[in-house]
Amino acid sequence: MNYNTAFSEFMTLFKAQSEKHFAELELDREAYGLQHQKGTKWRPGLTKQELLDFQREVGFEFPEELIAFYRVMNGTDLPGVNIYGEEGLPYSYAPIYFSYPEHLTQIKQAIEERLVIKGLTISKIKEEGIPFVFPINDFYFMIVDNHTNPVYFLTPVYYKNKDINQAYVYGSLWADTLQSWLIKDIFHQTDHISDLEEFPAKKRIPNYWTTEDDG
Repeated sequence: MNYNTAFSEFMTLFKAQSEKHFAELELDREAYGLQHQKGTKWRPGLTKQELLDFQREVGFEFPEELIAFYRVMNGTDLPGVNIYGEEGLPYSYAPIYFSYPEHLTQIKQAIEERLVIKGLTISKIKEEGIPFVFPINDFYFMIVDNHTNPVYFLTPVYYKNKDINQAYVYGSLWADTLQSWLIKDIFHQTDHISDLEEFPAKKRIPNYWTTEDDG
């Protein structure tokens, strides 16, 4: 199992800076969707053995930056909160970042749902060299292309009665790297834009999960 020092240094610094940010964080009262709560802290990272078990459970090896992420932090101690723009609805709470092993079932279900729609299995992915997908959270997935491993907005789209035969997976690049995703999500959570919009001149190669009209 590789453990890249540069990725480790980034994640360690990111953890410290993001916890300082969380300590002073105020909720965006006009926002919808999950936000981090004030005072949130990252849970301790996983051991090498726990990471090996994690990878065995999902069926593929993690790239170096994802290993570094989970070695340093494993989800947060507080769930995210959705205040629904303060429209008077009850607040709802859910994890923003998944923890192992607590959210293993959700992680596997999120992967499986997208594979089933595409008619894929883990073995077929390995045989055909298709990039694996790993949920950073509910709708944003790392595309493990073993190049830049970008983060995509990757969501199932259903039609009548959630008929699997009428469904497809919409995939759009959101961040060129996990590091870029983390910085945008933590420090600019309710107002960030995708790297595709921010850096439109950058040359990118579409992959298996890129929706054609987004390529």
